[in-house]
Amino acid sequence: MDLETDLVVIGGGMAGLIAGTIAAEAGLDTILLRKGQSATAYSSGAIDVIGYLPEASEPIISPEEGLFALSRLYPLHPYNVLGYDKRIEFEKVMENIVGRTKDTVTWLKAHLDGTIAPLMGDFESNMHPITILGTTKPTCLIQKTMHNGDVQDREDSVLLFVGIMGYADFNPSTAAKTYLEDRMAAAGPPRKVGHCIIQVMPFGKPYNVSSIELARHLDHEGSIENLAEQLKEHIEQIGATHVAFPPVLGLQDALKNKEKLEELTGTTVFELLGFPPSIPGQRLQRALETIFTKAGGKMLLGHEATSYLKVDDNLKSITAASPRREIKIDAKAFVLATGKYIGGGIAGDETGLRETVFDLKPVTGDYHSAMEIVPSRFTSRLSISPTGQPIQSCGLSVDPRFRPVDEDGLEWAKNLFAAGAVLAGYNYSVEKSGLGVAATSGYSAAKNAIEFIKEVA
Repeated sequence: MDLETDLVVIGGGMAGLIAGTIAAEAGLDTILLRKGQSATAYSSGAIDVIGYLPEASEPIISPEEGLFALSRLYPLHPYNVLGYDKRIEFEKVMENIVGRTKDTVTWLKAHLDGTIAPLMGDFESNMHPITILGTTKPTCLIQKTMHNGDVQDREDSVLLFVGIMGYADFNPSTAAKTYLEDRMAAAGPPRKVGHCIIQVMPFGKPYNVSSIELARHLDHEGSIENLAEQLKEHIEQIGATHVAFPPVLGLQDALKNKEKLEELTGTTVFELLGFPPSIPGQRLQRALETIFTKAGGKMLLGHEATSYLKVDDNLKSITAASPRREIKIDAKAFVLATGKYIGGGIAGDETGLRETVFDLKPVTGDYHSAMEIVPSRFTSRLSISPTGQPIQSCGLSVDPRFRPVDEDGLEWAKNLFAAGAVLAGYNYSVEKSGLGVAATSGYSAAKNAIEFIKEVA
């Protein structure tokens, strides 16, 4: 079976789905391949642009401030590729970087409005939502279910952390203690924090309860009313004005469930940011897939790019395989958004690192060859380090149009563009920049692919 299309996107996470949606909205016939679940579905569901500089302990106040700092300290960071042009002055380059990133944030908010994962936040300042550990984290956009209202502004606010019997992923007592200590150190509200345990039994059992079971259960009719009845006693006991839940308020109807709980309890209800895999991450993934298909994009699930045909400087086709068939797809342009280690875009063994679709040459965060780097020797002994894991910065080097380059610095193919975690030069775990880089590079790769197709038409 053979297909012809304008654009093929390889990878179905944040970068790939944004690239595909923009291309489809521009009128291009777009096919997206996704072999399995993406890293986006395993994320917290919040979208970081830039939260910290590497080795820094103080969070970035705003994405714009962070982008300016990165431009000076890490000139080969993927964000800086957005505005690179040696013909113009630095100030104009920064305008390009900030403008494209801000456009991406605005585009995301507008497109996800009305989906199961609507966003809030803006480019002017980072937000600091509360996590399931009781800590806070700087991020640009959060899902509306995560907004904690005025809990840190009201002098009379009282916060109640709610745990669920049999749900081991969240300890409300530890979170309450950590958060209260943090607020006391900051000398700000709330000055009273409590915790409780309630019972939610998706299958009639109060033990070994998973996030997905809870989320699906709370989407069922009557579940929220039962939850509210249990909560009222605990709310009245400490006079809670705000109620924090682990991120399980629903898979399809989380925002409606939050609003219903607020109506029934008279409090501000919100979800905490959780560890991956998380329900908000799955909501974000589904919402992105929805806007892609609504734009007219076609998705081939369970298909993996296994081979390709390249003629001179252009990629002509790829072969996509599933357990039951193989499809040869001819296209005018391609976007590589396969992710890194979770998505399988970059793989490593005792012989070194490699890109898995086109056998492109990966580099380190310092842009030296990573082809002979043994993964076990390129990691820190500390699992959590201020400098992160060096192996996380490895990936592909790209030119100013996001086209992967070879050892000589020349584009491998004129019509292949890369986006997302497959890129080198940034350490998302310490920077808190993962989905931000994915979104902006996917946005830019799509724009560049559209421009290329118009040029050769």
